[in-house]
This record gives sequence, C-alpha cells and structure tokens, in this order.
Amino acid sequence: MIYLIAIFVYLFVLTGIGIYKSRQVKTQADFAVAGRTLSPWIMVCTMLAVWIGTGSIVGNAGKTYEVGMAALFLPLGTFVGMILLSFIATRARNIEALSVPEIIGRRFGNTARLLAVIALVIAYMVIVSYQFNAGGMVLEVITGKKEKVSLSVGDSLTKNQVRKGYFHYEPPQDWTGTTEIKFNVKEKDSDKWSETPEIFTVKVVRATEIISEKAQAEQLTNTSVIKENTFTRIIIKGHDSGFKKHDETYQLAALPKEGALYLHEPMLTAERATIIAAVFIVAYTMLAGLLSLAFADIVTGIIITVTLLIAFPVLLIKAGGFGGMLTSFAAMGDRPDHMKIIGVFSAADYINFLLPVFLLVLGDANQYQRIFASKSARGARTAVIVMIFLALLVEELIIAEAWFAGSMTPDPENGRYILIYAARHFMGPVLGILFMITVVGIIISTADSFLLVPSTTFIKDIYLNYINSKASQKRIVFMSRLMVLTFGIIAWLVSRVFSESTTVFEKALYAFTVYGSAITPCLVAALFWKRATKVGAISSILAGTVTTLLWEEAIKVHLPAEIAKLDAVLPAITLSVICLIVVSLCTTNKEKAVEG
Repeated sequence: MIYLIAIFVYLFVLTGIGIYKSRQVKTQADFAVAGRTLSPWIMVCTMLAVWIGTGSIVGNAGKTYEVGMAALFLPLGTFVGMILLSFIATRARNIEALSVPEIIGRRFGNTARLLAVIALVIAYMVIVSYQFNAGGMVLEVITGKKEKVSLSVGDSLTKNQVRKGYFHYEPPQDWTGTTEIKFNVKEKDSDKWSETPEIFTVKVVRATEIISEKAQAEQLTNTSVIKENTFTRIIIKGHDSGFKKHDETYQLAALPKEGALYLHEPMLTAERATIIAAVFIVAYTMLAGLLSLAFADIVTGIIITVTLLIAFPVLLIKAGGFGGMLTSFAAMGDRPDHMKIIGVFSAADYINFLLPVFLLVLGDANQYQRIFASKSARGARTAVIVMIFLALLVEELIIAEAWFAGSMTPDPENGRYILIYAARHFMGPVLGILFMITVVGIIISTADSFLLVPSTTFIKDIYLNYINSKASQKRIVFMSRLMVLTFGIIAWLVSRVFSESTTVFEKALYAFTVYGSAITPCLVAALFWKRATKVGAISSILAGTVTTLLWEEAIKVHLPAEIAKLDAVLPAITLSVICLIVVSLCTTNKEKAVEG
C-alpha cells in the first residue's frame, strides 16, 4: 500500500500542476510549445524526461535481461543522434514553427505535409500504446497478486486465465522429467466439449541442459521446457479443428502425475491497469498541454537522474558484485553470455537495434517541439548539447541496473519489467518508492508528449490548413484537447492489439522505424538541401512508410535467410534516401520551370 499511496500523492501533485497551468493556456502556442518560454535548463529536464521513457525503462531494460552486459551498446544510437541534432537545433528554432510536418510543408507543399502527418500519427500511436501498457505493468506489479488457488480435475478455467498465464505448473523439489497436463475445451455458444483431451507437455531439466532442450522444443506447440525448482505458466495455443474459433472455457481432464497446478492471478489485471493509466495520461495531457508537462518534467528529470545514481551501487552490492553476478548467471544455466560485452550481437543486430533510435532522435517531433518552445535558438542548442551526455549517462545507468537486477531474477516473466520488479523487491522502501515514482513520472511524461505531438500536428497541419483556417484561439485550444482525447482512445485500442504479441522493445523499434525512415530524411533535406524537390520528398515519405509496413509480412518472407535477419529499418531508410536523392535530381529542372 505504501507504494500505491506514494504514487497517488505524486499523481495528485501532477494534477495540481496541470490544473494551475491550464489557466494560463490562452492560445495554440501556449498549449503546443508552452508559449516559447522555456529556458535551456527547463528544456534539458523536459527533453530528458520525454526521451528516457518506456522504451528505455522497460524496453531496453527488458532487452538487457535477455542479453546481459552487451546491452550497454544500445544507447549508441541515441548518442550519435543527439550530437547531430545539436547542429540542427539552431536552424530548426529560427523557423518559428509548431510542428515537424509544418516545416516539411513549407518546403515541399501540402501533399508532403499530409503524408508526414500520416506517418507521424502511425508511429506515435504505437509509442503511446506501449506507454499505456507500461503504466498498466507498474500498477499490476505494485498491487501484487491474490493467494494461490490449487486446482483439481473438473475445475474450469476462463479464456483470460489461460491466455494471460495465470495458470501455473510447479514440479516437485529437485525433480526432473516429463509430465502432461490434459484439458478439454468448451464451445463458446453451447455445452459441447472437445471429444479428445488436449495435452500440454512440461519437460523439467537441469540448468546445464536448459539451452539445448529449449532449442529442440522451439517448434513444438503447447510444450514448455523449464529448469528444476522453477515453475511455468501454462499458456495454451489452439486445440482441435472443431474449436479453433470458439474457445471460451477450459476444464482440467487430468492432473499431471508429478507436481501441482494452481491459479495465481494479480489483484489488478493488466487490462484494467492499462485503462486506469490511459485515463490519467489522456486527462493530464488535455489540461494544459506542454505548459504543464514542461514544469512537471523539471521534477521528473531531477529525480530520475539522482535515483539512478543512488540505485547503481545498491543493486550492485545486492547482486554480490561482479563475482556474485558471474556465479548467479552460471547457476541459471540459460544465460551463458550475460557477462560478455563483445560477440553477443551480430552485425544485423547492431543495425536493427541502433539505427531506428538514431533516426528517431534526429527527426523526433517531441525534441523539435521542445526546441520550438525555447526562448532562443542559442538556448535550444545549449540544451541539446547537455542532453548528449546526460541522456547517455541515464540510459547506461538503466541498462547496468537492469543487468544487476537480472542476476537476482531467475524467472523470465519478471524480466519483462525487470526494473519495476527490482524497485519492488531489491531496493529499500525509500529508494524503491522514489524509483517507482520515477518510473511512473517518465511513463506519464513520455506518453503525454507523444500524445500531444499528433494532436498539435493534426490541428496545425490538417484542421487549420483544410477545415477551418479562421478558427479563433479559443476554438483551437478546444479542438486541441478534443484531439488529445481522440488519439488517446486510438492509442488504447492499439495497446490492446499489441499487448500480447510483442515486447515493448520490439514495439519501440517498429515505431521508431516508421517515423525515422519516413520523416527524418525529408526533414533534414528541408533544413539543409536546397536541391530537394516536392516530388522527391513525397516519394521518400511513401518509400519509408510502405517498406516498413510491408516488410515483415509481404517482403521479408521472399528474401534469402541472411537478408531476412534484417528488420525493416535498413531497407526502409535506404529506399527512402535513394528516392529522395534520385527523384529530386531528376525533377529539379521541371520544378523550377513550374515555379517560373
């Protein structure tokens, strides 16, 4: 309860800031870019809080749990991108724009502007969706779980209990071997049960055998391979042909010969927790836009840095130092490379993991919105230069601490949100509360920012451009808040689609690729390349967006295995840049003639 109380107090304070600042919102510039009043140091805090979001605290930390020390390379894309952004900041601020598509539209016309809006909305809805999921994760972890309920033959399980992994199997102490769990499936609209029992197989092996055994079982359905003295979640995938589309209730037909079955449900389910998080995030963004976010980010930016610095030695000592971590990882059996920094990632991995982040940093509408909100171009450049080093420090601290905590967390299920789990179980109450508040703060800040940008973009680039160019400032502010609500609902629907299919890390890379390959080349060309043309920009945006959306399902499956290891980012950015350059060079003279 102490964690919940602390977080509710923090949310109450944020709400107070939002209500207070909402009274100062009179114009679109107040709502979208805080009236262009931010000093360099406020900018640093708000840029840090929006960048170090769920992609870092959950995505990068979760990836660190999977790969270990090698994850320290992940922030390199951010580092290089911030260096280049520092050179762009001055020119971007001098434009006096409100959105990235506005810059593209001024240079390349309304068609390019509209396509940029579409690409931005697609990418940012995915990003906001996993912020909602992460907020739900925090609430689910903090509220804890109900008491275990032992199961026996004839007991029924709901579809939700089975699909979400609340159904557990635990083998006897020090036992290894293979056992089966049998169940029947009931049709949704009748009392008919499947004719033959479905079987879920569990193979319990020693730690030294876990890697090879898992590799052999990868292609098997409804089979789980686990280490001795652990447990597994029974997540059933499909059953006989007559019930594929009608599963609703599962009934235990036979218990395993060894071990026990039980239900272990959370006090607050992920779905409900996500709704609670989404409602607060949307409501807070609607209050005062960037004006409320920027000042709340001062507190969040300071707390996140201080808390991570304190937690670093605490978690390292708790893990027993590097020697204790080495022993722990060796005992786990399935993490032989977690103490290695070189040789874990392939060349394709480095491209897949670093390039999307680099492209997002270079063209991120959130960072540009903060740059537009700066008092001056000089202040914007100063803030970005400080961010180069501060963002690198904070991201490396997050990864290192996830690595430390991973050595103390054998259950992979908790690895999905390892730092949230660590705050609850490995830190003292005071530090744990501060860390949890930090996590909540950055989730809210990042979600609000990525929700505000498409709302501002829609108003500036669609509503005022095509629908109501003479709208009053009062009307614009009202419509801005309405669009925050609309995009919030869309993002929540996206969060439901993605909730089970992919990790936060994968979702982040996908969204970064959509945005970075479609918008970043076009934006950089608008600022620096005079020979770029409207047709070149349009072809670039289309090439980047379409390639990303079709890569996994329609393109990758037809390619050789070596090329198929690549995610969409390299082909998408390559085609985007080629289209921009080649088409622009081919249409330069025609465009000049039309203008003449």
